[in-house]
Amino acid sequence: MKKLIINHYAVFAATIVTQLVRPLWYDYAFFGLRWMELNKLKEEDFAHFNMAIGLGVAFLSGLLATYAMAWLFTKLNVDTGLKGMKYAFAIWICFRLFEVTTQNYFSLRPFDLTIMDETAVLMQYQIIGVLLGIWRKYEKGEDEVTSK
Repeated sequence: MKKLIINHYAVFAATIVTQLVRPLWYDYAFFGLRWMELNKLKEEDFAHFNMAIGLGVAFLSGLLATYAMAWLFTKLNVDTGLKGMKYAFAIWICFRLFEVTTQNYFSLRPFDLTIMDETAVLMQYQIIGVLLGIWRKYEKGEDEVTSK
């Protein structure tokens, strides 16, 4: 049996693709205005926001999360896109959704905001799961892409 190892190309690709989710999700065409309303923010609140730092932190955070999921997938022998999505969903439910929901509840943040924010994260995790599941690499150096 071939030993699954981290495919660094898949990790970087998944990280870059998932960076597109939140700008689209929080765009005014989708949930941007409602998100600002729930957070009690106005346009002028962003006047001194450093976008370069925000994007850098988002990329680094996404890269670390994707590497962690890739490492875990090698231990769980995730070898299909569907398996990747299933494990990504379980990781999101257990380690993300419940923790953030609890934190937001005690921070008196609206539940609508929790659902809005965490759905964006779920979409990112699903993208990561499917890309890592289909774009695999094995110890002997064989790359394998399938649509199982």
